[in-house]
Amino acid sequence: MCRRPPGPTWDRPVRFPEKPLSYQVLALKYRPTSFDEVVGQTTVTRTLRNALERGKIGHAFLLSGARGVGKTTTARILAKALNCSKAEGPTASPCSTRTDESRAKACPSCREIADGRCLDVQEIDGASNNSVDQVRELRESARYNPTRDRFRIWVIDEVHMLSTGAFNALLKTLEEPPPRVKFIFATTEYHKIPETILSRCQQYDFRMIPARELQQHLRHVAEQERIKVSDAALALVARAAEGSVRDALSLFDQVLAFTGDEVKDDEVAGLLGLVDRELLHRASRAIVEGDSLRMLELVESLADYGADYRNFVRELLLHLREILLVKLAPPGSPLTAQILPEEAERLRALAGALSEEDLLRGLDVLTRAEAELRSVTDPRVALDLVLLKLVQMRRLVPFAEVVARVERLLGGAPAAAPGALPTGAPRALPELRKAHAPSAFPEPGPAGVPAPSASRPVVPAAHPAEKSSDARPRIATAPAGSAEAILATMVTQCQARPSLAAPLRAAAARLEDETLVLEIPPDFMTLATDHTEEYRGLAKRASGHGLQLRISAGAASVPVIDAGPSPEAARRQKLREEAEKEPAVQEALDLFDGRVVDVREAKPGKEDA
Repeated sequence: MCRRPPGPTWDRPVRFPEKPLSYQVLALKYRPTSFDEVVGQTTVTRTLRNALERGKIGHAFLLSGARGVGKTTTARILAKALNCSKAEGPTASPCSTRTDESRAKACPSCREIADGRCLDVQEIDGASNNSVDQVRELRESARYNPTRDRFRIWVIDEVHMLSTGAFNALLKTLEEPPPRVKFIFATTEYHKIPETILSRCQQYDFRMIPARELQQHLRHVAEQERIKVSDAALALVARAAEGSVRDALSLFDQVLAFTGDEVKDDEVAGLLGLVDRELLHRASRAIVEGDSLRMLELVESLADYGADYRNFVRELLLHLREILLVKLAPPGSPLTAQILPEEAERLRALAGALSEEDLLRGLDVLTRAEAELRSVTDPRVALDLVLLKLVQMRRLVPFAEVVARVERLLGGAPAAAPGALPTGAPRALPELRKAHAPSAFPEPGPAGVPAPSASRPVVPAAHPAEKSSDARPRIATAPAGSAEAILATMVTQCQARPSLAAPLRAAAARLEDETLVLEIPPDFMTLATDHTEEYRGLAKRASGHGLQLRISAGAASVPVIDAGPSPEAARRQKLREEAEKEPAVQEALDLFDGRVVDVREAKPGKEDA
């Protein structure tokens, strides 16, 4: 009798460990088992609880939102709430099955749903069950009553992966299902679901969890696990999770595997690949101080540290946003609730040194740089350019300030104090003052004659007609309190508005008792009539008492103390008055707060000759 040779190794019995592995990851261990435990979805859970308590339960539910925010978990809780056998009907408080004690007391339906082995609650993956035939099988199964529980429930995860034919095959059953059938759909891509399906479901949108709520949830988990960890470390984990509870617990599990029962802040930052906060503060201080060398040294530190340049740009972008929030939001605002108090104090000093415009420009540059770093051939050079641009941008001066400063210099007014200039401007504007002030306004010599200058002033010389129409000679020569002095004061007061000053320059004035009579040329009469009330206020301020005003038509009468203008100057003055009467010129002068410096007569072209 032959003995049978031993079989291959795969025929031999496999020895399993006597006890299964007892460790359970935090994302599964602390998975919510009731509506009260769901993190950050108060609106959704409250609506479902009220519907269950009042018996207003729909036949199809669509749960949409980003990853890890509680869609599938809520679907399981809803299934337990519908089929919990300890209640006479659907209940908002199903049996809890987290601890061994509560699991022993829970009903069979809740235990089997939690374990994923309930016959009446089927969880289907839409990605692998997306054909028409599989939906037809589901539709045929829906015709039969549940085997034990109250409802027959289908939970289809990632329902957007179903094909168009599968959606069409599901339409009729979804619209009018049997009375003991419920559908619960979950998806991360709401926009891919047909409108015909959306109109047949109750839709619940799950929001991203704020970092503050994630941090509180992680603190609760740490206390349950008896882990020593600071709020700063938990804030880093919550921030890296980007609104996902599952991601937060998975990252925290990874941190605990690395550090043990006592978590240190620097270890968390290194493990998660986050940028050290000190590097971010060094970058912001370099921006405040305009130190390009320090910024380049920072990039060298990043290279030695092995940090991801794109990740650093992202972190710096969030850092500048926090500075902007601290700068704009009042104390106690919910906008700054996620910033730790000690961190907010450090950011407040930076917020005082940076203007809102500086921060907005920095955010714009970093936003574009973060996208560009994906495709550049040398990320380090690109990062150098971006950070140096942030440093140099603080030296930019607003255009309105440059125009105002040039006008002050050209008008002979003293330059503004450096403290009145915008941040970053003190390097550029003193050079402008040094370059232009001596040539435009040379210092007088001993005899009162201007000292010779190597370069002629760029400012065009004033014409005699402009000199005669200026208000300053009138004030110097006219008697105080006379009609001419009042008119000259009115011209001075409205120099900033050329459309008001032009009719006054061409007007003649006389006093009749307590009335100032202005004789306006016909060409300016319409413009003067439109500003009568403003002229009346100017006259009262110029006279110092309640002087009345009357405007009448008449020829231009601008008394000139010195000799009359030359024919050329009179012609230029006439051209200037005609230009000032143009509506487009008046609108431009008012818009830009300007004045007519020179008028040139257009030369006819060859086609006009």
